[in-house]
Amino acid sequence: MDLDRPALLTIWPLCDITAKGVEPQEVSSLRAAFAEAFFALRGGTGSPWIITDSGLILTPSSLVALMAHSDEFDSTSI
Repeated sequence: MDLDRPALLTIWPLCDITAKGVEPQEVSSLRAAFAEAFFALRGGTGSPWIITDSGLILTPSSLVALMAHSDEFDSTSI
């Protein structure tokens, strides 16, 4: 995965049971998408999903697993 390529980020709210849909937002880099997703996971404010530029779908559970290695994202790719 190239961390500098754009990505789509969707964060589903955890507390809003009336939410019927959430629009994904385009993020300038996968690195920025990870930062926003990890912020939501750590704060317990949402359930993030990321779609990479190559089409890989990162689910909330896969993001939780990647969060343990977030300090390694300083390199150009993982």
